[in-house]
Amino acid sequence: MSNRLATALLALVVLGSLVGFVAIGTAQSSEFSTNETVTVSNDSTPINVSVTWNESVTDPANTSASVTFYNETEYANDPANATIALEDTIGAYAGNTTTASYDENASGLELDTDYRVVVSGGSGIDSASIEDSSGFLGGVLPGGSDSLGGGMLVGGAVIGLAVIGAAVWTMRD
Repeated sequence: MSNRLATALLALVVLGSLVGFVAIGTAQSSEFSTNETVTVSNDSTPINVSVTWNESVTDPANTSASVTFYNETEYANDPANATIALEDTIGAYAGNTTTASYDENASGLELDTDYRVVVSGGSGIDSASIEDSSGFLGGVLPGGSDSLGGGMLVGGAVIGLAVIGAAVWTMRD
């Protein structure tokens, strides 16, 4: 292998590693947020929003996740100006999961209407999911000290792509 090829391979691996570590650090320090589209109907209610809290929550009385139901059509066009149909909070319970249920009886929600449900909060959240009676709709694991979350997965993917790229580069001669 020539010196030029070895240098290019090393540069690619180092660059990939740096990008991966930056992605890991960024994801782990950011606020948690996830969203899903739901339809409030006789077939899908109740809509259950569950938040799993990590053990590091030291002040559960002042820690919570925000749950916001937006008009889906407006949210798809412009999230910043979408009409809020319902706002709620889910209180923290360190090391446990808390769940809130919503249906057409919740103030602001109507049957046969599409909503965008956004769950957001701080670093005390390990994961969140939005589920209806038809099954699991979605969930996200953020990066954190107790989980292999999104940041770790992004970083691993970037590093893996760098290694694969380096192998392809090496084999092409």
